[in-house]
Amino acid sequence: MNNFFYSLKWVHFVGVGGVSMSKLCAYTLKLGIKCTGSDSKNSETIEKLRNAGADIVIGENREFARNADLVVFSSAIKSNHPELLAAKKSMERKDYLALVARNFEKIIAISGAHGKTTTTAMIAWIFKVADMSFTSHIGGEFVSIGDIGFGTGNEYFITEACEYSKSFLKLNPDIGVVLNVDYDHPDCYKSLKDTYLAFAMFMSQSKAVVYNDEFDLLSNEKLQNTKPKLISYGSGNADFNAQNIVMHNNNIDFTAYKNNEKFDDFTLYSVNKVNVYNALAAISVCDYVGISKDKIKLGLATFPGLKNRFQCLGIMTGGAKMIVDYAHHPKQIEFAISSALYGLPDDGDLIVVFEPHTYSRTKALFNDFCKVLQGDWTTVIMPTYSAREKVEDGFDSLRLYMNMSKTSDRIVYVDSYEKAKEWLLKNAKVTDTILCLGAGLDNNKLIY
Repeated sequence: MNNFFYSLKWVHFVGVGGVSMSKLCAYTLKLGIKCTGSDSKNSETIEKLRNAGADIVIGENREFARNADLVVFSSAIKSNHPELLAAKKSMERKDYLALVARNFEKIIAISGAHGKTTTTAMIAWIFKVADMSFTSHIGGEFVSIGDIGFGTGNEYFITEACEYSKSFLKLNPDIGVVLNVDYDHPDCYKSLKDTYLAFAMFMSQSKAVVYNDEFDLLSNEKLQNTKPKLISYGSGNADFNAQNIVMHNNNIDFTAYKNNEKFDDFTLYSVNKVNVYNALAAISVCDYVGISKDKIKLGLATFPGLKNRFQCLGIMTGGAKMIVDYAHHPKQIEFAISSALYGLPDDGDLIVVFEPHTYSRTKALFNDFCKVLQGDWTTVIMPTYSAREKVEDGFDSLRLYMNMSKTSDRIVYVDSYEKAKEWLLKNAKVTDTILCLGAGLDNNKLIY
């Protein structure tokens, strides 16, 4: 174990209910270190941490922060937060994650603007099926697994590598994965070019890189100077590619090829086609570390999926089917809508409920949002999930609605979850599908 952790007897987590912070708290508890935490609201995740031994308050507790050896906080926490002001030593989440990673023999870090949570979970699940020694840090929860910390081994650390605030540059992976590159964080990147540079730096810090060959990252000077082991996936020219993709009502079949030779046939119990390429990335990683084809195949076939990743919540009171997805970027939204339309009954309509995530993203990608949210379906726009921002940081959802309603009569605006639920109950037919999209969406408030 990293010597840093031997010096810790008590760690306090500010914003402990967050998806990453909760996993780091759970891991710290497993090290035998006392953990406390605080958050603005209670949740099922916080209850799980309490059951695991963490003492968590809703609100603030400066005594916890003052007495802890270390206070860990997320980027959403302001520097003038009372607990940070009371702390004798504090550290941002990304720095703490990097220290956790160093406790393991090998690091597998999955980056990308889209799909990293699902791909990280796929790799971790295959490692479980193959009985590998690993611990994972996944930004989501399995549909059928309640364990807040997945895996307990010490050989591999399988983690998401988030590009927000260049967090992933704190890691030095044995295997780095780049799924895609997109302009998704205008509050910390100046442009798409600036984003590409950060991903190229991440690749240069990795000993081996599994990357989507759709993206032109290899001409970067930083990569030419370091030359990590490169494994590509995606197109017919890549080291790994998918052919014979067949969509069914509840699953997708495809054949993976390695170096132009058949690798194996695979089945994914998903109806989101983008998951074929997430699976290709997972296959590439697991083959590289020596997991057998049979175990990879079994792992993907039994992968339970993640909550809020094109997850079907079931049939609502009025008879319509409800699907929820984390999509909050135009490209993700396009994939989700395409998948929902594929399984739509002939006499059914699609209703898209969208909660924009952050004002700055809405402003930076405004035209793309307006384009992708209009089509042969009805779009219900909800108030913006502000996250760490204020409305003056960009555009709000009402501006999005007003612009789209100029060219479409199938755009609806509601000012609350309750109004959204009322509208759905009144307008959604038995044969309709409701697709709820957004990174901050509280799905429980839409179920009826």
